Amino acid sequence: MIAAALPLWHFLIGVASLAVPRGKKWLLLGSIVVDAVLISILAQEVVAQGPARIVLGGWDRTVGIELYADWVSLSFCGLFLVLAGAVTAYIWREGLQAYFFLLLHLLFGSVLALLFANDLFRMYVILELLTLVSFLLVGYERRPEQLWAGLKYMVFAAFGMGVYLFGVGVMYGHLGTLNLSLIAARIPAELPPWGVLGAALLVTGVAVKAGIFVFSLWLPGAHASAHPAVSALLSGLVIKMGFVVLLRLSGVFPLGLTFLVLGTATGILGAAYAIYTYDLKRLLAFSTLSQIGYLLVGLGAGATGGAVAYAVAHGLFKGLLFLAGGEAVRTSGVRDISGMSMKGIPARARIGLLVGTLGIVGLPPFAGFVGKGLIHGGAAVQAVVGLITLGTTVAFAKLIPLFRGTGTGQPRWERAAAYTILTIPILLFPLGVGAVAPCSGVFSFSAVVKALFIIGGGVLLHRFLFRRPVLLPERIFRLEEGLLIIVSGLFLVFALIWFGG
Repeated sequence: MIAAALPLWHFLIGVASLAVPRGKKWLLLGSIVVDAVLISILAQEVVAQGPARIVLGGWDRTVGIELYADWVSLSFCGLFLVLAGAVTAYIWREGLQAYFFLLLHLLFGSVLALLFANDLFRMYVILELLTLVSFLLVGYERRPEQLWAGLKYMVFAAFGMGVYLFGVGVMYGHLGTLNLSLIAARIPAELPPWGVLGAALLVTGVAVKAGIFVFSLWLPGAHASAHPAVSALLSGLVIKMGFVVLLRLSGVFPLGLTFLVLGTATGILGAAYAIYTYDLKRLLAFSTLSQIGYLLVGLGAGATGGAVAYAVAHGLFKGLLFLAGGEAVRTSGVRDISGMSMKGIPARARIGLLVGTLGIVGLPPFAGFVGKGLIHGGAAVQAVVGLITLGTTVAFAKLIPLFRGTGTGQPRWERAAAYTILTIPILLFPLGVGAVAPCSGVFSFSAVVKALFIIGGGVLLHRFLFRRPVLLPERIFRLEEGLLIIVSGLFLVFALIWFGG
């Protein structure tokens, strides 16, 4: 019942934040503490007894709402707790309205509900709620660029969820259930044409929400224009919910080839746009796309544990980068990296950017290095991982001048606390992973040397080969172009599942 109580708890506290606006910050903090206690109890049950299932109301599994908690759910619950705590600290003195706190609780409740969902229609409902709440959060400050970015996100997501809903209809029409466990048991091992079509519709719809490059072309605008705390949650947590749904679908359909192709394209194209982007927040947004490539390649190669580990690690250091980067932009007054005044950036923000950068490029022993090391596969998989890492390093080498400033800024304990909450798990990530899974091979001499070689090569490439700006096509990010790309992507996904199955 804990899995059912967690989302409901946040929905109720969100309403209470409107009723008692003076206590909105303490209600948020208290709700996260309660979350930590309940999730700890649930984790003990799962560790002792294995994955937990419960059907609400005593209904039959075929038509009932089944909640499912396993190690994947709990891993992302841990990420949720850390990010929620960091964001709470970051906004403590922001003077945000009670309406913002209501949206935060709705977002948190939706995330927790999705983590325990085990049927296609419930996932659809929660993803739609996440879309609406994210749209309102992106446009909270009501700046024109925020409103347009949020509206574009809404249109893309609605279109994608419409495609997903067609897939739900195909599955229910042929199998008579939407429960993923029952679908996996009933669907033929060799997918019939209707199975390929249903899987393609489901994957394409979720891909719009999951940060896959050719489908999620709304992402750079939305993540770059939102409030720093919102950007941190969108990139660090909400995008991962699309990945969670894709992971669940991979247990039902043969999606290995599909994820390998989409992951490779997402990682390389996202890194390319990040390399030639000099707007700090857009750089972070494009790098989110490239990092999703790791997750898909990991799933496609069968390294589910590595993909989940890297998803959690990415949520930590990308949350830190967006929070620290947001403060750097606000204090310096500019978003162009080359035009930022070093004396205007507080030391705490520079340190946060440094730790986040070392994490995202995968410097040993930071979290990113461990996550990538757990993505096992053949030579082709390792080549793709190395290429994405190289591109990421080239992109983030632009931030090196930001680490040389001397300004300290005004003391802000809440900002320092937010960065500390995220920095500690980034540094201790190897210990946490090692406690639940063997990862001694990750720190082998050859693996460390390889990582250092790629990172060093990326810094040199940035210095000697990428000093002249290059304009990459921006037309694909227009609304009408993006929707056409999604339709084209549906045919690509259908073909990949057909040949990969």
